[in-house]
Amino acid sequence: MKTLAATGSVFLLLLSGAPAFAGGLSTPGQGARALGMASAFTAVADDGSAVYYNPAGISQIDGTVLAAGLAAISPELRYTTAGGANETSDKKALAPAFFLTRRLTDKLSAGLGVYAPYARDAELQDDLVNGFAWQRSKMVRTDLSAVASWKMNDTFSFGGGLVAGFSQVDRSIPAGPGVRIADKVDGTGFGGIVGLLWKAGDRLTAGATYRSGMSIDHDGQRTMTIAGVATTSNARAEVRYPASFGLGIAFAPSENLTLALDVDWYGWSSMDQVTTRTDIWPDSTTQLKAGNSRDVRIGGEYRLPAGWSLRAGYAYIQGAFPNTHITPSQPDGDGHELALGAGRIVGNWRIDFAYQNTVAREQDGAGNIFGYNGKQNIRQHVLGLTAGYRF
Repeated sequence: MKTLAATGSVFLLLLSGAPAFAGGLSTPGQGARALGMASAFTAVADDGSAVYYNPAGISQIDGTVLAAGLAAISPELRYTTAGGANETSDKKALAPAFFLTRRLTDKLSAGLGVYAPYARDAELQDDLVNGFAWQRSKMVRTDLSAVASWKMNDTFSFGGGLVAGFSQVDRSIPAGPGVRIADKVDGTGFGGIVGLLWKAGDRLTAGATYRSGMSIDHDGQRTMTIAGVATTSNARAEVRYPASFGLGIAFAPSENLTLALDVDWYGWSSMDQVTTRTDIWPDSTTQLKAGNSRDVRIGGEYRLPAGWSLRAGYAYIQGAFPNTHITPSQPDGDGHELALGAGRIVGNWRIDFAYQNTVAREQDGAGNIFGYNGKQNIRQHVLGLTAGYRF
């Protein structure tokens, strides 16, 4: 029973917090404009999504602006068993985002944001012929962020604020012959964000953003089914979401063109281990070998007549969990992301569209501690739409 509890704690961690790529668990982009630039937005940050990317940037926004958006995420997770059978999940997720910014004085601006930085629902069906048991991992984390920005002068702005995150996990996984573990847990945590924006001239801007880690105590129930007999207990597990730090540069070689480069670091080693506690089974701590990761993002925006804009971008996304510690419903790997976008400003309205395609290189599961020794493949499509209005 202690071994089974330890196995369950591994899956609880993998479902409750995942690396930056992780088969679509981490929501790609907050706002369609940034999404169309592959999220190379730290030094641009001049629309409502600056609440997320760089709160110092809201000092660039005049008046009061309300924006609402939706990202339709369509991941395909394919696990090829050692015997050559293909097991696939293509469940979709919707990730909303809402932003409100207001200039209070010539120096002070404030912003609110509600967005889902993590959203995923993966399910692989039973394949009894090939000895594969169904598994599901659903996780959604919704954040509420309140920030403020102070414009020191025409060159420097800095901002920061608080972030509250609500996480829900609903999953079911096999844990041995005739054994299944199912968890339904949720929890709330708090963190912070700070940002800096430096306009080095009319053509060059630099930005930096730091997001603190967030520890969330998940509480709920675990049900363990052995040979058809189910036993339920209260369950608790702390998940330590990573801190991150990003640097960005935006360069405008002409009046109508902006090019941006972002480099982001994520402290995923905070998830190196997790302890799960229940009222029935012994506490268990499991090592997961998580490592820190980096992303590199390049994006561009070209402004056309009549308020139109075209965008494109590319990102390299480094995975955080080794092949030995991934599962078919929660894979991870180094990914390549291509993005395209368009938008238009009409009067007080701004409408943005984006498409993103992400592919991870095939992961070889040789030596996987859960026995998934086949190969993992990840592909993901995202459609984004954001509408904003200036009052």
